[in-house]
Amino acid sequence: MQYLGLIIWSVVIIGVVAWGQTFRKRTYNIVGMRNKFFIFSAIMLCFAIGSLAKNGVNKGLDFTGGTKIEAGVYELVTVNDVRTAMDAFQSDSIKLGSVLVKTGTGMVTDQKPEEGKPTQFQRVNIRLVTEDGAQLQPAQTREVLDHLKTSFGDIKELSTASIGPTISGELTNNAIKAVVLALALQLIYIFFRFGNQIRYGLAANIALIHDVIIMIGFYSLAGRELDSPFIAAALTVVGYSVMDSVVIFDRIRENINDWWIENGDDKDAPYERIVNDSVNQTMIRSINTTLTTLVTLLAIFYFGGSTLQNFAYALLVGIVAGAYSSICIASPVLVLFNNRSPVRPYQASSWGSIDDEVVPEDFLEDDEVTPRRSAPKPKRIESPKLVDDSAGPSRGRKRSRGKRS
Repeated sequence: MQYLGLIIWSVVIIGVVAWGQTFRKRTYNIVGMRNKFFIFSAIMLCFAIGSLAKNGVNKGLDFTGGTKIEAGVYELVTVNDVRTAMDAFQSDSIKLGSVLVKTGTGMVTDQKPEEGKPTQFQRVNIRLVTEDGAQLQPAQTREVLDHLKTSFGDIKELSTASIGPTISGELTNNAIKAVVLALALQLIYIFFRFGNQIRYGLAANIALIHDVIIMIGFYSLAGRELDSPFIAAALTVVGYSVMDSVVIFDRIRENINDWWIENGDDKDAPYERIVNDSVNQTMIRSINTTLTTLVTLLAIFYFGGSTLQNFAYALLVGIVAGAYSSICIASPVLVLFNNRSPVRPYQASSWGSIDDEVVPEDFLEDDEVTPRRSAPKPKRIESPKLVDDSAGPSRGRKRSRGKRS
C-alpha cells in the first residue's frame, strides 16, 4: 500500500510538471474560470466543516490533558477488544474517567525486537484520565500496563506520557493566539507593502482562512490526532501560502504600473486581463516551488516513521491547498474587489515645490511688480568640426564621411 501511494504521487507530480511547461507557449484564462473555482472550494469547505461538525477533532494529549499509553500487541485486536479490556480494569488506587482507544490498521515490523519476542506487533494507543480529569501517576500507569498484559498476553511497552489540564488549556489558548496574530501581522504587512491598499491583505487572508479550514477538516476526516506539531504545521502553511500570494500580487502590481506608463493613467486599466496574465507568468514558479516541497514531505510521510506522519500529513494537505488558493482564490478575489472599486494609480504629491507655486492675483498689490525669475541661458555646445576626406593626414582618427548623419 505504501509503494502504491508513492506511485500515484509520482504520476501526479509528472503530470503537473508536464502541464506547467505548457504555460511557456500559451496563456490560460484562469481568472475567467473563477466561478468554477469558487464552487469547487465551496464543496471542499462543506466536506471539511461537515466532518468537523459530525466527528469533531481527535484532540491529542497536548490539548486534553491526561496520560497516553502506547503499546505493541503481538496479535491483531480491535478497538472494541481494547475497550472491553479497559472496562474490566479495577484498582483500589485509581478510578478511570474517559478512555479513548486507537489501534493500528495492521501489523508493523519491530525495528528493535526483543530476544525471543515476535518481530511484528500491532500499535495500540490509549489516552485516559482519572475520574476527576487528572493524569495518572507512574504507579497507576504501571497498573494499567499490567492489566493489558493480563488481557492480551505479552506486550511491548513503547511509550508513556502525561500532561496536566492546566498546561493543555494554556497550549490551546496560545495556539489560537498564534494563528490570529499571524493573520493580523500579515494583513498589516501586505497593506503597507502594496501601497496602503487593503484589498491585497484581505484577498490573502481569505485564501489563508480557506486553507486552514480545509486543513483541519481533512485532518478530522482522516481521524488523526490533533497535537502541538499540527499547530506548527498550520503556521507553516500560513506563511507558505501568503508567500506564494505575495509573489503573484507583486507581479500584478508591476504589470499594472507598466500598463499605466504605456497608456497613461487617466483611464482604468484592464484589471482582469492583467491579473490573468500575471497568474500565467508566475505559474511555472508556483508549480516548481510547490512540487519541490511536496517531494520532501512525501519522503517524511512514507519513511519518517509514525511520529512524523501526522505532521507531514498536515503539511501535505495545507501546502496543496495553499498553492491552489493563491492561484485560484486570492487572485480572482482581487478581481471581485476591483469590480466594486477600481484601482487607481498612486499620485505623488508635489506640495511645497517653490517653482510650481501659484500666487492668486487678488493677493498682489497694484503698484507692486513681482519680479519674474528668468531662466538661465543654456550654454552653447559647439559641434565637433568635420574632417573632409580630401584633407591631408592628421593626427586624429580619420572619418569615412564628410558630414554627420
